[in-house]
Amino acid sequence: MVTFLSKIARPLWEGKTSIYSFIKEQGETVGGSLPDDEEFWSGSKLRWVAGGLDGAFGHHARPGQMTDETDELVHLLAKQSRNSKNSIRKALYTKLVKTDISSQIDSILEALRKQPGIKPDALFKEAKWFAENRAHRNVVKFGIALLGLFQNEQVKELLLTLGMHDEFTLYAAVAIQNGMEDSNQVLFELAKHVHGWGKIHLVERLEPTTKEIKDWLLRQGCQNSVMNEYLACICARNGGLREALSANSVDSALFNGATDIMEALLNGGPAEDIDDYEYAPQVVSDYVRLAREMGSSAKHLSVVWSIRDFLAQDEKNWSRRMSEGWSEQVRTDIRNACESIISNARWVSIITHAVSAGNSSERYYGTACADKLGVDIWETLYGQLAADPLEDFHYFQLMKSSDPNRIRQLVQFATEHLPLQYIATGPGDEMGFGQEYVAHRNLDTILQSLDQYEGIGVELILTGLNSPVTRNRNMAIKALEGWHVTAWDERVINAVNHLSEIEPDDSVKERVHKLLKDKGL
Repeated sequence: MVTFLSKIARPLWEGKTSIYSFIKEQGETVGGSLPDDEEFWSGSKLRWVAGGLDGAFGHHARPGQMTDETDELVHLLAKQSRNSKNSIRKALYTKLVKTDISSQIDSILEALRKQPGIKPDALFKEAKWFAENRAHRNVVKFGIALLGLFQNEQVKELLLTLGMHDEFTLYAAVAIQNGMEDSNQVLFELAKHVHGWGKIHLVERLEPTTKEIKDWLLRQGCQNSVMNEYLACICARNGGLREALSANSVDSALFNGATDIMEALLNGGPAEDIDDYEYAPQVVSDYVRLAREMGSSAKHLSVVWSIRDFLAQDEKNWSRRMSEGWSEQVRTDIRNACESIISNARWVSIITHAVSAGNSSERYYGTACADKLGVDIWETLYGQLAADPLEDFHYFQLMKSSDPNRIRQLVQFATEHLPLQYIATGPGDEMGFGQEYVAHRNLDTILQSLDQYEGIGVELILTGLNSPVTRNRNMAIKALEGWHVTAWDERVINAVNHLSEIEPDDSVKERVHKLLKDKGL
């Protein structure tokens, strides 16, 4: 009994790798995993990328309010600062592991500032202990946030190391801003080492105080692994894109960086876009002027094409723009310049090379431009698929064909190369995210268009009906909805009848029953 009780009383951090040491050991190439991944995501079907949960909710949700639970955290911290005890630390730790730090941290810190009787030195020591030695992300985040209440130059290395992981960059950035004299330069150095949500948080906070920072914002600041759209307008403004592109000539790094910014501004999205950027007319005009000589890749052509499409939007959009700096003459001049660039015959060879010999990014832009220029690249992509039968991109592009013979050829390839038995494990409620569902997503890409090709892909439809991924079953049903019942063989009829009995999702089950009724079965 004594042994049993001692195990219950063991601290949650005991015997576990500290997150700080885990990140530090990775050096300059910090990945997205963390030692507490399995525990933190246990029971969740959806895993966010590093920093994704805090990033998405921080940008699109309101902060939480003070609760009884967070109020208790404040009192425990105050108590621990006055008289440090392991029992209080364990109680704090247990609560922090389960606390939604991102929504509560601002109210907690505000309450701490007002809490009487706190001993600052002891609280700083506790914060450093949380950040440096502990194994659970919520605890580490809380420790970093507490360090932001103090002058924290002495823990600069700790904050920078933790900040190199996108899961902690936001917390490190705020702590650095609040606690270091040269915080802007520190944020700039850190921004060069993160690529996801962490980079977004840093660029949003970075002040363009030097030419070096401005140059970096225009050339590298916009690119991130989440969405360039979050940073495009910020980089354009703070980097001085208008002034930079107004020069007679620019270096290739600036032109390529401007290409990224321009593409994201035109895409629009969750942040400010081309219609929010006050210098859009001049910058678009200068970009197209420079593209006439410097445009040399499929990506450059893709952005010029996007500009042309933007200029061709309906007049309802343009009536508003005319009162915001645009003129009909500027619009016409830029559109004519775009048409001149697009009509250049050299693009066919550039696009063909991008699709056949380029990296994944070049292939993406090459394929997009090939569609618009009418360059037939189907056989090239089909040949590439043979080298990697689980490549999502190729199935998506190849299924755009309107040629039934090509669709039949692709369906036969998929039937022979996709692991159909691995997919068809029975209906479930899986969402289909993650690397283990790549084959399911490939199947989905094909199934969603088979309603247009009656009789093609029976084996794939049968697999979809028996997939644990709900969308696979929906897409298989969609295909059968488009087919006349005479194209159904006995296996299909039996599979649909069986699914009508065992389908776990109510909406899908209702759809199956309707399908049977509509087909007279």
